[in-house]
Amino acid sequence: MRWQAFFRKNWVLKLISLAFALLLWFFVVGEEKAEISISLPLELVNIPSGLVIANDIPSSINVRVYGPRSMIRALAVQGVLKVIDLRDTAPGNITVHITPNSLPLPAGVRAMRIEPSNIEIVLEPLLRSNFRVKPVFTGSVARGYKILKVEVHPSRVVLSGPEKEIKSLEEIKTLPVDLSGASGTIVREVGLDLQALHVVPAGDLESIEVTVYIIPIQGTRRITHIPVTLKETGAHVSWWPKIVSVRLLGPTIKLKKVKTTDIETKISVKGLQRGTYWVKPECSIPPGFTLLKVIPKKIRVTVY
Repeated sequence: MRWQAFFRKNWVLKLISLAFALLLWFFVVGEEKAEISISLPLELVNIPSGLVIANDIPSSINVRVYGPRSMIRALAVQGVLKVIDLRDTAPGNITVHITPNSLPLPAGVRAMRIEPSNIEIVLEPLLRSNFRVKPVFTGSVARGYKILKVEVHPSRVVLSGPEKEIKSLEEIKTLPVDLSGASGTIVREVGLDLQALHVVPAGDLESIEVTVYIIPIQGTRRITHIPVTLKETGAHVSWWPKIVSVRLLGPTIKLKKVKTTDIETKISVKGLQRGTYWVKPECSIPPGFTLLKVIPKKIRVTVY
């Protein structure tokens, strides 16, 4: 009979196969079961050309699985992912239902619960446009300093993204540049602030160079009671007044530190004959300052 011939032919191989099948059955059925939660990453593929995702999609789903403990452990270690194929989709809102049968789980492992089980996807036409880059700052420059100007390179960038977002943008901001305590020109490489946006820079743009020129705040100060001395020694001369005041222009933070002894005021009677003259004093001031005025402008000098 045919069934007798079937068993007689290659009976050794058939017996080994049966033994393996029984062993596997005992392994799957007889092994201790377990139920745990695992995270399955989501991967979106085949997004149609000219379209872009315009909403936030969860990076993974949480799945409660039940099955043999060894298989559950292997599943948690090896990891699997859920692929969502968007081939041939059109612009608009799409709801993807994730069912236990759609998950790539091994035989013997069941999905008991899926969270979230529905994935909302919004597809919009892809649009490109040019935007001005606006630098953002945190902190304050050092006391006595101010920002003279700011340079941004590149000053404009091309962004691509969902049509609605691109049309709603007027400019694109940078990540914050910290100016805390700065007292000189600083240069920083920062990225664009694309948080909560679904746009990306076109091309190979990696960062924005922001240069902030910081200079001291200028101010004026009147310094009084500066002695007037004679430049030539041994001359028989008298003069009045013996002290003057000066007004200096310079960085306010440094003006406060200028003392009377830092300034020298001299008069010269070289070439003058006996008589009375009005002589303009000569002032020596610290570097970095500008002499605006000497009060009085001239000194009354009598040569004997």
